[in-house]
Amino acid sequence: MKSRFQASSFALAGALALFIPSLFITGCQPTPKPPRGYDNVGLQAGTLSEVNPNDIVVLPVENTTGKSLPLDQVREEFHAGLVRLRYSPLSIDYVDARRPIEASYAPGQLSEEAALRVVITGWDDSSWISHSRLVIDAEVHLLDATLGQPIWGGEVSRRVDVMSDIPSSAQNRTLMAHAIEEFVGDVLASMPPRDPRR
Repeated sequence: MKSRFQASSFALAGALALFIPSLFITGCQPTPKPPRGYDNVGLQAGTLSEVNPNDIVVLPVENTTGKSLPLDQVREEFHAGLVRLRYSPLSIDYVDARRPIEASYAPGQLSEEAALRVVITGWDDSSWISHSRLVIDAEVHLLDATLGQPIWGGEVSRRVDVMSDIPSSAQNRTLMAHAIEEFVGDVLASMPPRDPRR
């Protein structure tokens, strides 16, 4: 009887010896990082996947903040971001040569299928000098060129920290370029990529 009890005790101890380390290892696994752009709650998918546009006009970025901002950089970064998502934005130079003033643009006039409209509504740079941090608010909409109605987008607010990503000795222009790249990347992370099979 005693030997049978000892055998079962040894079996239980052996099982625990295997189980406890596995719990420890599982418990120490890092928490999966949420996907980029998961917190863009104001950006709505709309009918973008159904329309699946190819040629897109990236309009000049609008600014309602009253501040002097690097709008051309923001526009160029959105253009590059669309390319990464397999869309075909028309050349900015081509668009500007055929759309010299804001009032002259009409949806579809360049045979595009959609137009990206970005309006910067907030630009908090109070922590830029001390922490290389920006808070950027914007309205971003992809408009169907046929109807001029949004097929993706909404309002977005992003805090961008670049202090840890770029050496502190970097020039302000380099830091700003990286901040804009981060902002646009975070925004477009919520945009479904184009399906080239359709």
